[in-house]
Amino acid sequence: MPGVPRAEQSVVAKIHYVRRPNDGEPLETFLYELPEGKSRPSNVDHEEFETTITDVRTVSEDFTLEQNGFKLAQLLVPDDINWQDEAEVKRCYYPRLEELLLRETGASRVHIFDHTLRHGTAKQSKDQLARSADKPAPRGQPVVRAHVDYTLKSGRERLHTLLPDEASRLEKTPYAVIQAWRPLAGPVEDSPLAMADAATVDQKDLLPNTLHFPGRTGEVYGVAYNPAHRWYYAKGIDTDEAYVFVCYDSRSNRARFTPHTGFVDPTTREDAPPRRSVESRAYVFWENETAEA
Repeated sequence: MPGVPRAEQSVVAKIHYVRRPNDGEPLETFLYELPEGKSRPSNVDHEEFETTITDVRTVSEDFTLEQNGFKLAQLLVPDDINWQDEAEVKRCYYPRLEELLLRETGASRVHIFDHTLRHGTAKQSKDQLARSADKPAPRGQPVVRAHVDYTLKSGRERLHTLLPDEASRLEKTPYAVIQAWRPLAGPVEDSPLAMADAATVDQKDLLPNTLHFPGRTGEVYGVAYNPAHRWYYAKGIDTDEAYVFVCYDSRSNRARFTPHTGFVDPTTREDAPPRRSVESRAYVFWENETAEA
């Protein structure tokens, strides 16, 4: 947890951004066998920019979900969870996660709908990213490109997919997709997670990328470079902490989308262990409030 702020400390590292298509072609990525006429699984190209990434623990500012789109929070969970047993994760971890999200968002209801385990190094992920236009990246490695998991379109559509009987009613109240990310071993040295201050991100920086899965499509945002972006990370984040951040918010008067990415920290020692982490996504609802007109 953030303590008394030290003198502000930062590293300079490379962030992978999406290159804006010159021809305005819509971005798309195929996560299964390519359809006829397609020669590449993705037309998304990336470019690197050296960026200052500041240790959030050394900043005097209090980051909030409403203004900045992310915050660092305490999350205590049992040490003996078998993370390879999905039923056990849902039974032992999800209730703690629900408590966290209720506390940090002030929502009246939480619906956790997935979790993903990641294990790997930033260098492995960076090498894979260089080949991703020709071969889809394997699921489970740290993601080393600036992105947002939901968009104006998919944030609403996924609600109707997950809760079809309630979606029409729930849309009449404010709701959001909130993600929680925590390490499974710590302190994290390799491939730390960087968060962009959502207040420094313009909507025009967010480029929709259609994801084609067998039988369905989704949509995420790639993030185009803007020198106004301000990036932060929690150096040495440990297993009693978690990032809580906004993937989508139905309200327009607050932070709605929070870009994030793993990155190669130039101060990481050569023999640092690969990062192990779990990320979870949930819809949260403020059922006693009325949605924006």
